Amino acid sequence: MKAVKVILLLVLGSFVTSCESDTYADIFGYVENPTYKANIKPLMDAQCVSCHSANGTESGSPLETYQQVVDYAESISCRLDGNSCGLMPQSGRLPQVQIDMFNAWVAQGLKEE
Repeated sequence: MKAVKVILLLVLGSFVTSCESDTYADIFGYVENPTYKANIKPLMDAQCVSCHSANGTESGSPLETYQQVVDYAESISCRLDGNSCGLMPQSGRLPQVQIDMFNAWVAQGLKEE
């Protein structure tokens, strides 16, 4: 019986230690040092530009260029969080990892490249 317990513990231990990607960042692709060109522009293009462009329903607040996104960064951050400014995008809340990446970009100085 003691041998069975030891073998069981060894097997369970190997399962626990075999996992290579077990952090939130590893699993969901969080970017520690996001830049506009590599990370934020693709997010804006996919989630915001359809409305926030010259031909969109929100043409008065376009988000097509780096400077436009920088100018609205605080408002975007507030709307992505959806707590006190209203939620954007209208299709629903983004995954938290994307919100965290945008907020990290703002906190780290709005790097373009």
